[in-house]
Amino acid sequence: MSHPESVKPVGASPTKPTVSILVQEAKAFGVTRLADFLDRSGREITDLYRGSISWTTVLRRAELVSAPAAPGEQELLKRMHVFLHADDAERAGAYIRLVSDDAPLYGSLSERDKTLARMLFFNLWDKAGGFTSYEEGFDALREQPAVRSEIGQVLTHLMEGKALRPPMPLAGPHAHIPLNVHHDYNRSEILAALGVARLGGQLPGYFAQGVLWDADNRTDALLITLNKSERDFSPTTSYKDYPLSRTRFHWESQNSTADTSPTGQRYQQHVQRGSHILLFLRADKDTPTGKAQPWTLLGPATYERHTGSKPMAITWSLHHPLPDEIWTSLPSAG
Repeated sequence: MSHPESVKPVGASPTKPTVSILVQEAKAFGVTRLADFLDRSGREITDLYRGSISWTTVLRRAELVSAPAAPGEQELLKRMHVFLHADDAERAGAYIRLVSDDAPLYGSLSERDKTLARMLFFNLWDKAGGFTSYEEGFDALREQPAVRSEIGQVLTHLMEGKALRPPMPLAGPHAHIPLNVHHDYNRSEILAALGVARLGGQLPGYFAQGVLWDADNRTDALLITLNKSERDFSPTTSYKDYPLSRTRFHWESQNSTADTSPTGQRYQQHVQRGSHILLFLRADKDTPTGKAQPWTLLGPATYERHTGSKPMAITWSLHHPLPDEIWTSLPSAG
């Protein structure tokens, strides 16, 4: 078979992916499995998820699938990029089970698996999708075979590749929360895992803060973005955050937080009061492909000291030292 000029052999540098080029390549290879396409084309999986592109979209435009699209399919396909950062086996495995043809019913799941199911739900519908129950949402998902297939293929590819990291589950008072230290999570997954995101309440699609008090878990979750552009952050929200060492992190509170305020006192006295701190960190707001960058869970931290007020400049002591892959990629105070 003769291949179009844009199709490169494995090992070469593929042409910048546009929808038309990806469609041309899919037609040339004649494959319908994502893994086969990536293997034949030499492309990275991120090439399939720029803009509103998805693997199913490419297949439909290449006329490689004949089944008609289910109502609402296109909107869900725009969410496929949210699965690319999955880097732990528990989450990926749970999501794969929940999108399988014989997926268990939400009501039959254990409490931990229900939490993972809500993480998947809000990944797909960060503004609830008009559903009044999680069961209703998963019933609708069962009517989306192409979407379910694509989610399963993406996660299987990640699990079979080098994307997974060794598990380091949260322990102690957070042991019931299905998050792993030094793993990546987006806003929907963080809020759902902590139990803050809920139908009829806080929805991830409307949450824009960098701090969160989780009353049920008595935990302050700090969502930190290191590099703050003028476009995305105003002068009043461009806090100075950076690592001081592998085990100490400098963080500035919101400008409205005085050290004598209830929030400021909670930060300082969290150990005595029996509350907790979880730090989440990302370098930039967006990835190179223009999608929202997930946060890496640095894990629990303990108040060490602070200076100033409105904002407070707090030094947190990390319970888990930053590993090389994170430490060497971060800017420091100097």
